Amino acid sequence: MHFSREIFKPPIVTAPLLNWGMAILLLTALSACVPTKASEVELPKWNGVWVGAKSIVTPGLIDEVIQRAEAGNFDAIFVNVFYDGHSLYDSAFVEKYHKVDAGFDPLAYLVPRAHQRGITVHAWYVVGRIDEPDSAILQAHPNWSLVGPDGESIPWLNLGHSEVQGFISDLMMETVERYEVDGIHFDYTRYPGSEWGFDPYTIREFTNEYGIDLNQLRYADLPAYGSFEGNPLTRPDSAEVLASFGNGVPAVAINQYGEGESILLNWKADRRAVAVSSEILQRSLQRLLDSGKPVYILRSKTNGEEYGYGSLEQTMEWLEYLGWEVVEVSEAEIDQLETKSVLVLPNIYLISEETAVHLADFVHGGGGVIFIDGPTKSIHLKEIQEVTGMSSRGVYFKENMLLTSTDLHPLIPISQRDTNLEGYQNRDFYWREFRKQGINKLIRGISERIKTKHPGVVISVTITSDQEEAGERYLQDWQTWLQDGYVDLLIPRGYVDDANQLGSILNDWRPVIHQYDSKITFGLISYIEHGESVVSKPPEQLSAEMEMTLRAGSNGLMIFDLGRMSDDQLSALKNIVSQSQANP
Repeated sequence: MHFSREIFKPPIVTAPLLNWGMAILLLTALSACVPTKASEVELPKWNGVWVGAKSIVTPGLIDEVIQRAEAGNFDAIFVNVFYDGHSLYDSAFVEKYHKVDAGFDPLAYLVPRAHQRGITVHAWYVVGRIDEPDSAILQAHPNWSLVGPDGESIPWLNLGHSEVQGFISDLMMETVERYEVDGIHFDYTRYPGSEWGFDPYTIREFTNEYGIDLNQLRYADLPAYGSFEGNPLTRPDSAEVLASFGNGVPAVAINQYGEGESILLNWKADRRAVAVSSEILQRSLQRLLDSGKPVYILRSKTNGEEYGYGSLEQTMEWLEYLGWEVVEVSEAEIDQLETKSVLVLPNIYLISEETAVHLADFVHGGGGVIFIDGPTKSIHLKEIQEVTGMSSRGVYFKENMLLTSTDLHPLIPISQRDTNLEGYQNRDFYWREFRKQGINKLIRGISERIKTKHPGVVISVTITSDQEEAGERYLQDWQTWLQDGYVDLLIPRGYVDDANQLGSILNDWRPVIHQYDSKITFGLISYIEHGESVVSKPPEQLSAEMEMTLRAGSNGLMIFDLGRMSDDQLSALKNIVSQSQANP
């Protein structure tokens, strides 16, 4: 089911889930979240740009940043000063980014020079994501990492942890007091997905507050409740469906073809939203693979040119976490794979006719194939239908729902839990709200600490422009940030490939812009990504997006990012801003 805006209203909770003691705990927790209103800053319409960490590692690069900012008529630059767990300034708390010139302090050099040109400087912090498993921060504090339902830790700071909150607060206060920055900018102030947060600290705090055993929400067997997303295959012909979703879509299917078998995990299982995803994959590999042999994974150029290779890398990490040796193979190497080996296809939607023939021959001869979010763009091919045992593609889904078994089978671990949907929804509601309140506490605490001594510093946060995704997947309670004055500025990122796509996004935000006026500035992107290639947007397209955004009432503009902007784009932006200032 899709949650509506009513997700922000507490659901009716059945008696087994909530007693008077828990009710008191809940009221206490909610009352503790009522903030002291932060000082508000009156913000004029402005023209801002994000500046990446690699653009400020030398004095020469900083001089170029200032020169190009002036060329684009930017009056605010948001400079990445905390990147992959490293600082772009002399910090007492973290190591400096290794690409910075020895003995050089980028922020100390940048701020006074920008101010001389009338450009404000906002310290941009990538707060959650670290992206370095061997980060000095996580080496010193391994308990600060996020943990998934299957037990995997990732290099992402747990923003609900009190020690992490204190650490980030100290970092931000450091730049305000030592460098006279004009603003603090929160980025990646979120969870990577709603499935994360099963570390010992969070389990203990959540259980103490709500009296619900958080370990039960890992869902290591079926039925399991979670946020599932997929591009499904449908209409099973020869395939046997072993589990299905609450929307009726087949979730797990197995198909015999010749001497081999295929197993379909019919959603983006590599997100590992519930622990049972890992258990089903592990059992599938054990069923299909002779001991001692590696797991092969397809690096498809056909698919990668359209969709990139993010799912390949994510699935490789997953397989390695489960203890398997993984070997990449190309499409041309499928016909060379030995019998009784296993090939994993991670979110491979496009398969060429030639590759489909090789894949069918491989399975028919005794090989095993595991599809993760199967080949929907190629299900019309006869060979793909024969291998998968499915004959059609369904409609893309992204829903919070139950995953249940349809029959007893060794691949599917099951429990005696009931399938009462309301109970699952209630527990999930409190679990999401608990983590949202943790992020709220982080932002509120830092805002109040800075504003107490430096009321003129602008506090800003950037989020996706998808309001529901921000709240339900990334657990960002952005309405409260605005309503209760945690932030001076919210920057939704309206990143689109086509200017026509921006209209519907701006329409969704018009009521928010109308309500909060100068607190909403829209972010635009200066380029288009196709797989692994990056192409600058034509100046006329970027100009059209700018004009649409300003007409919608955005408090000026933010552009990502200065390092990728062409000279033609800078000129176009300067003209648009000059016109908007002449005709307010």
